[in-house]
Amino acid sequence: MRLDPDTLLIVNIANLLVMATTLPIIMGAALSDAARAARRALIVQALSWIALVLSGLAQGTWMDWALSTFAMATISVANWLMYQALAGWLGPRPWRRTLLLLLVAMPVGYTLSFSSYPVRVGWANLLIAGQLLILARATLWPGSTLGGRWRWVILGCLLVMAGLTGARGVMGAWFTELYPTFTAPHPVNVLALLFANITLVIINVAVLVAWREEAEQQLRNLAITDQLTGVRNRHGWSEPAAALVTQAQRHHIPLALIALDLDQFKQINDSRGHEAGDAALRLFGRLLTQGQRSGDVIARMGGEEFCVLMPHADAAAGEGFDRRLRAALAVAAPAELGFALDFSSGLALIDSAGESLGSLMSRADAAVYRAKQAGRGRMVRASEVPFEKENA
Repeated sequence: MRLDPDTLLIVNIANLLVMATTLPIIMGAALSDAARAARRALIVQALSWIALVLSGLAQGTWMDWALSTFAMATISVANWLMYQALAGWLGPRPWRRTLLLLLVAMPVGYTLSFSSYPVRVGWANLLIAGQLLILARATLWPGSTLGGRWRWVILGCLLVMAGLTGARGVMGAWFTELYPTFTAPHPVNVLALLFANITLVIINVAVLVAWREEAEQQLRNLAITDQLTGVRNRHGWSEPAAALVTQAQRHHIPLALIALDLDQFKQINDSRGHEAGDAALRLFGRLLTQGQRSGDVIARMGGEEFCVLMPHADAAAGEGFDRRLRAALAVAAPAELGFALDFSSGLALIDSAGESLGSLMSRADAAVYRAKQAGRGRMVRASEVPFEKENA
């Protein structure tokens, strides 16, 4: 097969159509917003290449202008969708407004300058190159737990295509005799079309890998999250909590553990039904999450029992958390549940360099028991020796 531009265009469109057809089958319907945006980006890109080929067949007619402009607009839409996918996987990405400006300016400038081949070709290719560079930057420095090697694959593909697209823009604008048409057999154009095929396949594979990584992360989150309240479950609590206790011991950092138990919860289930009990648990989990500080670890340990581990916290910080939570619950429970809800709690501070997470939890649980015996609806502090920071 000859590597002429026409052949490469046909192969590229065939690749895009196959991927646009098979991706929905492979990925299914239950997708995150990021995965859905990535899939749509590849489908929209297929439409843009089809429009480009059809515009070449209609050269010299009004259909050439309409199809070419449509192709430029859909290329911009595809790049925006890919940016949205990266933002969904990696967290908020930089240069969003700049990309939006380029996305709008590229097709608008293209159609307004359509009568001048050098202007429209230079404008479109250089602005597309700018879009690709912003997408390349969006693969770097993830702000989420995702961010596998697929990012580097997409980065490399985008940089290659940005360079070749920019080169076509320079040739079309200032060396028009080297690039007089979209299918000109110039080596740069042939390379651009060849790498468009190659990078398309590679990016498609990278998108599938990113989707798999996202799915695996979701499964991990499901395994450590209590599905009713949205906080960690006992399994998800143990590892980060043990690490915080070890860190507190090693660096002599104050640390507080609060054990919490909803009062009269069995009566709520018996008299109001399990739906009311579930609603109470959801409300309590939400208020705990809203009241937590950065670095605190919250978990539902089972039934109506919860724990909050607070690094860099002394007794005053733990008691303050308890007061704020009680005040929020006193307002929210009657309004949302239709009945009052209260809890008993036990506060334990780490008291020695040899204390384990288990012993800390045991002391906090014992304090909860004493709070229940004392009449419920209160916090009791576990007896302990204050943990003093050693002199350096």
